Amino acid sequence: MNCLSESGTCQAIAQQNPFVKRSRKQHCTFKQISRNGLERVTKRPPASVPHHQHQQRNNRKASRSLVACQASQLSGPGAWGEAGDKNVVLVADIGGTNCRFVLWRLDLQNENHERLFSKVYPTKDYITFEHALDALASESAFKKDTPGAAAFACAGPVLDNKCVMTNLEWVIDGASLTMKYGIRMAVLNDFEACGYGVPALQPEDLLMLNDVPARQKGPKGCMGPGTGLGQANLYWSENFGGYRVWPSEGAHASFAPRGWKQRALQTHVERQLGYCEVEHVCCGSGLQRIYEFLQTDEHCARPDLDLTMQKTAADISKTAIDNSDQLAVEAVDLFLALIGAEAGHMGLRSLASGGIYICGGIMPKLLERIKLGGVLDSYLHEKSRFNKLLKTFPLYVVLNEGLGLLGTREYAIRLVQTPNVCK
Repeated sequence: MNCLSESGTCQAIAQQNPFVKRSRKQHCTFKQISRNGLERVTKRPPASVPHHQHQQRNNRKASRSLVACQASQLSGPGAWGEAGDKNVVLVADIGGTNCRFVLWRLDLQNENHERLFSKVYPTKDYITFEHALDALASESAFKKDTPGAAAFACAGPVLDNKCVMTNLEWVIDGASLTMKYGIRMAVLNDFEACGYGVPALQPEDLLMLNDVPARQKGPKGCMGPGTGLGQANLYWSENFGGYRVWPSEGAHASFAPRGWKQRALQTHVERQLGYCEVEHVCCGSGLQRIYEFLQTDEHCARPDLDLTMQKTAADISKTAIDNSDQLAVEAVDLFLALIGAEAGHMGLRSLASGGIYICGGIMPKLLERIKLGGVLDSYLHEKSRFNKLLKTFPLYVVLNEGLGLLGTREYAIRLVQTPNVCK
């Protein structure tokens, strides 16, 4: 639909019952789109469809067209717009089970932002995201400090500022929310939000593995082993006023093994799943697959080990750290080597002179094994022709497990600071 900027255009479109494209049922064809409105030729509907029903469908489509047009051109304050404080932002982390809201008062000069209020709402208690948002708005703390902008990190794919949740029957549409509540609202993928958090990390949030200077405004990469393996690239944008994050599905590329043991692991996974991609061996379930793969070794090669015990990824990590299960130690070390190798691949793909950041909930739990050097060795890959280039790319492990909410807040600040930039 063409949404013109002249005053009154949206209303004029709605009055004329427009259609964006030809409809077989209504037999409508546009002749011309002009600043004075839309002209069209309309054929009568088939005799089997009463004319008044045909007209009702026209009116419903016109109403949806008007909503879409107004959402893209917010012209007046909505429910919060008049009360919204530009120094207050709302952020949310929305998963399949819980929706966590946090309200922040900004101190842009000193970057000493104040957390005003936070609350977790079980998603099962609310039919739609708007119902949860309205429940939040009824809180006295919210009424006292109504936000001037909001950003939401969602567990699902985001397209055109809209997310259809993967494990929840919620649709979170930033444009519609902006129109309804009268403040700018952005919808981010949950790992995209992690990417926006990277530039805001402090030294105490990081464990540096490859200790070399980061190039100012240089490309950065972010990856996070967890339930899956999230990946995103960060590139500096002068128009955006900072780093813009570009989510990636690189974790679903084919796994590239090094050496006979990794090739045997690849074969093991292929027998199970029919295909072996990077994520299959570089996430929580991947650690479990590695452990199960090592259990396929012949008993005579490991006479002192129980090769039949089943363990979760959490159990494997725990028994590796306390050194009570040597097979778990081996599985964790192989897992970390694969993470390091993929970090190196990310660095080469994006020429990440600004650094590669490994985040997620798994890595901070394995710091004792990480500090032994397996991740860094695989990252630098001494036998690679590009080893000298990789040595110039910093490598970090992110210790801050609240990276997603941090990044969501940073994007909300961007909405306040840069009115001409939107999703």
